[in-house]
Amino acid sequence: MDDYIKHVKSIAEALGIEKEPVGVKYTDEDPGVELEAGNYTVCGAILAASEGKVILLSEDRCACFGGKTHLGLTQKREIPWKMLVEGEKLWCDVKTAVRSSVEVDKIARPPYELSKRIFLYPAMNGIFQPDLILMLVNAEQASRLIILNQFWDGNTPAIEMRGSLCWSMITYPLVSGNFNVSVGDISARRMERWDPNIMAASIPWERIRGIAEAVEFSTAGRAKPSKEFERMTEKMRSRREVL
Repeated sequence: MDDYIKHVKSIAEALGIEKEPVGVKYTDEDPGVELEAGNYTVCGAILAASEGKVILLSEDRCACFGGKTHLGLTQKREIPWKMLVEGEKLWCDVKTAVRSSVEVDKIARPPYELSKRIFLYPAMNGIFQPDLILMLVNAEQASRLIILNQFWDGNTPAIEMRGSLCWSMITYPLVSGNFNVSVGDISARRMERWDPNIMAASIPWERIRGIAEAVEFSTAGRAKPSKEFERMTEKMRSRREVL
């Protein structure tokens, strides 16, 4: 457990990530700490956990029906198509909305029966060994994480930004095992007042150590570029200034 905290801390410090990384754990075990009272949406729970709170999401303690469905906390699929199309105006008609939902399900279906409870919490607390780590990042930090993730094996997975915020930030990386970067859907961002400059990088537990170890070897982390590369970069800058 201490190793994972060390790795998460190393990544966050190297990239200058200001918000507390968030652990996501599907488990029916008791965390042994005080939980934040009240019901949260998934998009709101992510922000609250990044501010130090421990949030429980369950079928009874999730304020968003879509969130409960996407995260696999309920199998009731009563999707309010009319509200999505006429209220949120996310698609031009119901047919198009259904088509979009089917495509998302083909990529990663909700993890039904994995557990009845999901905890979101400050990752540094070490309450659980997380299934996922969410890092709230800006565009440059996201770019650096993409490089660090593929540093050792060259494996750059499909980055999925479609679907709901909870699907792209939790369901997809959890089910696929892929690192992901997502801006989240606009309705979720507006509802919970996400900072316009922040997105989320989702890192499966299995990839945390590799990313942390790449920090010292890649210029996306702390490593310095070679002198030859610096000279080449300077030449390119000079040519641009002349033009």
